[in-house]
Amino acid sequence: MVNALDNKKGFLLLALCLAQFTLSADVANLSISTSTLVSVFNADISTIQLLGSIQPLVGAAFMLSASMFGLIIGWRRLLITGACLGITSTCGFLYISDINYIALLVRPLAGISAAFMLPAILALVVTHFPGKQRAMGFGLMAAATGLAAAVVPLLSGWLHDTVQWQWPFILIATCYVLTLITALFGIQPVHTNRPAKFDLFGTLIGSTSIMAVFLGLIKMPYWGMITSLNGADIPTWLTFTYPISPAFFLTISGLSLFICFIFQQIRFERRYGHALLPISWFQNRASRKGFIILSLMYIVLGGSSFVIVTYLQVAISLSSAHSGAIILLFSAFMIGFSILIPALFKHHPPKRLCQIAFLAIMLSGVILLLSSLDNQIVISFYLGMMLLGAAMGTLASQCPVIITNALGERDAEQSGGLQATVRNIGLVVGISLFGGINQWTLEHTIRSNNEIPTYYPPAFVKALRDTPHIPYVDNLKVVDITKQFGLDSRQSNYLIKIKAQSRVKAFNFTMMTLISIALLGWYISLGVRGHKVAIGSPLPKICAQNRSKVVNSSAQRQVNDSL
Repeated sequence: MVNALDNKKGFLLLALCLAQFTLSADVANLSISTSTLVSVFNADISTIQLLGSIQPLVGAAFMLSASMFGLIIGWRRLLITGACLGITSTCGFLYISDINYIALLVRPLAGISAAFMLPAILALVVTHFPGKQRAMGFGLMAAATGLAAAVVPLLSGWLHDTVQWQWPFILIATCYVLTLITALFGIQPVHTNRPAKFDLFGTLIGSTSIMAVFLGLIKMPYWGMITSLNGADIPTWLTFTYPISPAFFLTISGLSLFICFIFQQIRFERRYGHALLPISWFQNRASRKGFIILSLMYIVLGGSSFVIVTYLQVAISLSSAHSGAIILLFSAFMIGFSILIPALFKHHPPKRLCQIAFLAIMLSGVILLLSSLDNQIVISFYLGMMLLGAAMGTLASQCPVIITNALGERDAEQSGGLQATVRNIGLVVGISLFGGINQWTLEHTIRSNNEIPTYYPPAFVKALRDTPHIPYVDNLKVVDITKQFGLDSRQSNYLIKIKAQSRVKAFNFTMMTLISIALLGWYISLGVRGHKVAIGSPLPKICAQNRSKVVNSSAQRQVNDSL
């Protein structure tokens, strides 16, 4: 890579990696700051968890529109605007003392910042790094994400413990400032084919549909999958759906609106030759499979990360340092392979590399399943984490290449918005799917136990039957529960044993889910084409004519401007 890139491209890569690092660092810092924010703002856990979900929620809703907006104002300007919004949103934590204003103003700004920056980053990689260099560019972006996930929680946690709580947010604001500076001085403006018309109506229904689906998936474990859970904390404005779960209502409503959005996009693309969501991308077999593989990758990444951390810190009560070291091991292999695979295997087709990566995920799932016990992990667990990290790094470097190679250069630039949207939705689907299976398995194991209704006090049995959620807690919390109900030592020890068995059983079921998704990804990878293909769809004649008109009109405007 070094001899293939000049100094300008090297600095450009540094600027883009810094921008990617900053976006991931913002999310990681907020996650590790949960307990601190609860204390500082006198808030509850659910409010802080809402803060963490607002950014990806708003980001996913506006990324498709942001990718079209980038074609209008230019990718460099879009990145600069996103960095400015990121600085503003981070400083909001330092100057706003009301948690409600932070939830309604600060974090939505962070979501819009991500919606601007992420498509711009992907589009600039496509524009400046053609051919084999593109895989290296995407690999470095994945490495920057992994580096932020590995370093920022440790650094922010140390700052929270040793200095004032504001310093981690000052650190993130500094990263946004550095991103702004490098974007201003390290990235040159590039020509974009401006669309003839911005789809304002499509932006409205597309953003609303994605936000509804996104919010429904996030809240499904807490409000109920189909029917409302007893005792669930449901907002007043959504109680009209009872007994249907508001999460199910939002998901179905969002999917219905998204179907309307698709038909609207078909008509818009036929008329103007472009769209927020070009349907021709999915009629192209190669790009369609690329987006499917990308979604499966992020489902695995989001779901496995959530469940593994929960298992390590709660189920077997590993210390923060120990569990952090395991996640750091995973991140190190993800970073290393996202860089090494494009450099060492640049002549190998992405199809083969994706197949190998999904096989590695299947093997890692088997290893992690066999390495997890009721109260400890065995040494092979580390091997499973290394394999999982290596597979994620490989897929992160190859999935964008499959998509962009299947599209023309203009569509490849715009595809960054959809790639970013698929990324966010994949993460939420993964967390909801794996977390839901984890919670359902734990509850089913405990509720189906025949010993508890027979030998435990009626008050305890009734409380167990009436609770909407059996909490996923460690053994110390279980002991506290037994004391509340006055259970004897035999009952207490048996409950601790059943709880431990249910936690490891739940983890094993999620690993089986991971193996199944990896098998599906391997099968889909078999159909990936190894060469660049052109768009083929029932729309080409109309779209090609309209796109040529758009390009010609754009060129004419540039000539007029120069005159």
